[in-house]
Amino acid sequence: MQRKDWKFDYTAARLAEAARTRIAHHEERLAFWRGKREEVLAKIRSEGLEIDEKIVMAYPTPKAQDWSRANRVTVRDDLREHLDECLSKLRAHTELLRDYQGWLAMLSANPEARLPLDVEDWQFFFGEA
Repeated sequence: MQRKDWKFDYTAARLAEAARTRIAHHEERLAFWRGKREEVLAKIRSEGLEIDEKIVMAYPTPKAQDWSRANRVTVRDDLREHLDECLSKLRAHTELLRDYQGWLAMLSANPEARLPLDVEDWQFFFGEA
């Protein structure tokens, strides 16, 4: 018998407790990343915008009348990357939180049930977060 095929029985009550632990972890991470997102947004608002004005706009030429392409406003790349990271983490922790909340509801409704877990199931409930 291969290790990956091993099964171990756990009660639904024990798995529900593991799901509660995971829910608490993901709620904590969501709060952390919400705070980080607010920090990044505040930094973008205060110092993250860059305005690039075309040099030609300073000279009296027909091209200087091209107001539609005179300026380009961008968010600093480092701050945009930080914001993307925050949003990615918020998305991931929100999805996992929903998964564990669903499992908690089902397991709590059937606390005496015994369920065979393989290694991937065990990792989901008890592995390192």
